[in-house]
Formats: sequence, C-alpha cells, structure tokens
Amino acid sequence: LSLAGFYFNPSKKSPDNVTCYLCHKSMDCWRPDDVPCEEHFTNSPDCVWAICQHIKKELDNNIPFNWDNEALWPNSKNMCDIRFKTFKNWWPHDGKKGWAVTSKKMAKAGFYFAPTYTSEDNVFCMYCGIELDSWEPDDDPV
Repeated sequence: LSLAGFYFNPSKKSPDNVTCYLCHKSMDCWRPDDVPCEEHFTNSPDCVWAICQHIKKELDNNIPFNWDNEALWPNSKNMCDIRFKTFKNWWPHDGKKGWAVTSKKMAKAGFYFAPTYTSEDNVFCMYCGIELDSWEPDDDPV
C-alpha cells in the first residue's frame, strides 16, 4: 500500500482505510485480490503519484508506451509538471545556497521524488528504472 502512495488511516467505521499522501484520496474495503496501485489510479486518475506508478508499472510489464498521447511523453510539459508535483515542499535541497539539484531540475531530468526511510533525497526514473540518492551540491541530475 505504501508503494501506491498510501498511509494507514483507520477509523471505527473504516478499519482498513488508507489515504494518499499527495491527493488525499481515502480508500477502504480492500479485498485480497486488489492491486493498490491500480485501485489508486482508477479511483484518483489525476493524482500525480498514481500517474507515475501507473506508467512505471506499464513500462515494468513491457506494455508498449502510448506514443499517440503527447501529454505522456517523457519530456512533455505535462509529465515534467506531474513529476515536479511529487516533490511538493519536501525536496530537502530546494533553497539551499549553492545547490544545483533543485526539484525543478530533477523533474526536468525525468525523476520523481520517492523518499525512503533511509534516504530523504531518493529519486526514481519511471522510464529507465534508475533510482538515485545521496545528492551533493554540484551534482547534475542530467
């Protein structure tokens, strides 16, 4: 569930409720055969995290990329904006004097923000599958 962008947010009426950290969509009544990323994308198709995970899953499963939809092209303004929104106000290097690795540059280079418990600056490229962290001030994300 966490890979789908959800955190556990139960209540008395909804003991299996989860909520997306970006779009704030809440979902419950999970069944054993539910696929969290698919459910998230189906129920919240405008969520930037769900979009990134959906595209990543399709590419991981060798589903041919839909080149007819220019909005989904890796360098399209739409996809750059989607990736940029995953950084929100959480990118630890934004605003640091002398740091070249801004969230805007990361998104433009094809990365979306995917922090982990052990890495506050982890990024992921859904197109090639590379995951990078431990950024330094003069690193160039391209």
